[in-house]
Amino acid sequence: MPTIAKISSGASASSALNYALGKNKGMHNDTERWLDDHDLKQPEALQNCRAVAVGGTNGVMPEIAPEQFKLTREAYNQTQQRNQVQRIVQSFSADELDPTTPGNWQRANDLGVELAEKLYPDYQTAVYTHIDGQNHVLHNHIIVNKVNLETGHKLRERPGEAVERARQINDRLAEREHWQVITPVREHQSKTEQDLTKKGQYSYMHDLRSRIDSVMADTSVIDFKTFSERLTKSKVNVSVRGQNVSYAFLDANHKQRRARGKRLGADYDKEAILSELERRTRERTAQQLNRDDQSRADSALRETERTDTALEQRERQAQSRKPRIDQLRNAVKPIADHLQHFTGAVREFAGKVEQRVIDSKLYKDVASRFKADLAKQEQARQNAIKQDLAKRMAPKKQPQQPQRSYYREPEGRSR
Repeated sequence: MPTIAKISSGASASSALNYALGKNKGMHNDTERWLDDHDLKQPEALQNCRAVAVGGTNGVMPEIAPEQFKLTREAYNQTQQRNQVQRIVQSFSADELDPTTPGNWQRANDLGVELAEKLYPDYQTAVYTHIDGQNHVLHNHIIVNKVNLETGHKLRERPGEAVERARQINDRLAEREHWQVITPVREHQSKTEQDLTKKGQYSYMHDLRSRIDSVMADTSVIDFKTFSERLTKSKVNVSVRGQNVSYAFLDANHKQRRARGKRLGADYDKEAILSELERRTRERTAQQLNRDDQSRADSALRETERTDTALEQRERQAQSRKPRIDQLRNAVKPIADHLQHFTGAVREFAGKVEQRVIDSKLYKDVASRFKADLAKQEQARQNAIKQDLAKRMAPKKQPQQPQRSYYREPEGRSR
């Protein structure tokens, strides 16, 4: 059957919620390996989380529950109250909800949400389902915001009453599911103690439990040494022998009393006490990390608020200057229109000047080429004159006379 393993108060809502969700926190007891061995995977939305299923009541979204819880506390001015949340651990037997069946993860969470709705209908609750216990049994961490949504008052109830009420509703859920209902043996009472309680008379066993509960109610007690020291201040001596723990004290009648933890109830034996103290140590470590993260977030928020304030001031200043700017704009407009007209005239004049310069350059270029052509023609004409004159002045050649030859007869020859 499902059992209510523990109900306790938590000083920090964000610490309890972040621990239960376990974003980017490793699972305990080699659960990652256990999941691999059984070929199981967490839901896509809860990758890298301790929780394998999540739910909530009264509009709570478990992924952003710290912000939602905080807004409610601020709305009802409950930010200075100690012990901001109530924590309930609801565990399921493997015979009832097999943890190797992923469908049972969400079913366990649904039962936790139903329990929370019946227990605290006027309070915000977030429910986180884990499988990282020692035997990997399914169990819920139910976190209750201790601010009543209707009245704004803080939740106040005695631990014993809260446990009894939770177990009664939890038993009815088990009966509906046709699961075996076992009478819880968390707080053992003898027949004598029961009779004394009914008569409203003093019971040293009840007195001893109350002293132990008072020490455990202090969330700063996170190790066995501190637990023992606090009990000593309450005039209770603790001794450990093997797997057992015993408590000794003087009762209200100044009579020496001694009782073993198991005689007081399962919540008071060595295993239960050490398990709770170990859980608190883990949570304190997570709380410190969350506090550092929150400090950085608050610093960033303050910087953002300062930036927003500066922007708002600038906007107000801009709004205050707007009438003057409008007046200046009205005064400047005629001048701007005149300047625009003047600018247009200057551009037109510049265009004409530019065209004239272009025309002037073109004229000079044509004239230069015309002069060059005239110079060439004149040079050619002068050359022609010089050539003609040279031909005229050149001396004429005389015709060459033919050479005559005379025949002379030899002497002594007569005709």
